[in-house]
Amino acid sequence: MTINRVEAEGLRGLARLSWEPDAGVNVVIGGNAAGKTSLLEAISLVCTGKVLRSGSSRGAIRDGQDRLWIRAAFGAGLKAGSLSYERSRSQRLWRLDDGSLRSAIEVYERIPVLVFNPETHYAVVQDANARRAGMYWAMFHVEPLFLETWRRYQRLLRQRNAALRTQNTQYRLFDGGLIQTGQVLAAMWQRLVSALQEPFTRLTERLALGVVATTRLRCGWDGPSFAEALEAHRAGDERLGYTQAGPHRGDIVFELRGRPVQETASHGQQKVVVSAWRLAMATLVAGAGRPPVLLLDDLAAELDSARRAAFYETLAELKAQAFVTALEGEPLPCPARVFHVEQGRLHGS
Repeated sequence: MTINRVEAEGLRGLARLSWEPDAGVNVVIGGNAAGKTSLLEAISLVCTGKVLRSGSSRGAIRDGQDRLWIRAAFGAGLKAGSLSYERSRSQRLWRLDDGSLRSAIEVYERIPVLVFNPETHYAVVQDANARRAGMYWAMFHVEPLFLETWRRYQRLLRQRNAALRTQNTQYRLFDGGLIQTGQVLAAMWQRLVSALQEPFTRLTERLALGVVATTRLRCGWDGPSFAEALEAHRAGDERLGYTQAGPHRGDIVFELRGRPVQETASHGQQKVVVSAWRLAMATLVAGAGRPPVLLLDDLAAELDSARRAAFYETLAELKAQAFVTALEGEPLPCPARVFHVEQGRLHGS
């Protein structure tokens, strides 16, 4: 879904913002602390409620202000809409087409947002939770039953763990439902990893890695079935007070030459691998009829000019709306709208 206009006030060091980005690639240029990341953060906040830096959204309120608000107009024709986000020191409020939202799920469904920045790159390489979060994002958009199945699995998992913590043997009553939903989730994981493999391989090659990267799924348990894994871990679960096996422990491994990227790849290669994986997910989600909005903060970090050019070309071909920040301008290999930001003020090209 394309964002047509963004308005904001009270956001960090930005002056009052009125921004009409292009439907394709948008490049925001400016010096350090000029406000580039804050522009991307305006989109992230109105679409997800999340900041791009550490801390809570409360910290994004400009010094001396008691609130911030952001409004985004999106889509066209029958799919056009308006989304607003307001954050005070004590609460936050979303409105979609002038109606208050009870759940952010409605926003996530309409405007998929995927963030690329140094923090996400390092987190994906180092933290299984970050890798799982990426997979959940993609499954939410391509698997119609994912959210319902995941919520049921999480509810059963919490109930089983609560019984385990109190040494209540009735935790076994939750095993059947946990196994059933866990197997469904594992099948979704496998379908997604299989669907991602071709675009991921193609993108790692295109981004000039020099070798082919591959992925390998860890379903969250050892052995042929989830049921057998639960039985094998039963004594350990009772001793530890939580469920050790299941899709909540699933993971994806990135490999170069058959070895994990953490062991063999430079920081630049790791960024290429993670970026190719996230672009492959964006490609899959766009193919499911939900073109995502891509927020790419500090794209140039650890990428040489040839890889940056390949990245821009890939963004243009994806036909998704993209917002890229850079310290300085450079010749671009694809059509793009360039904006400059200075001392919190945005200027069009």
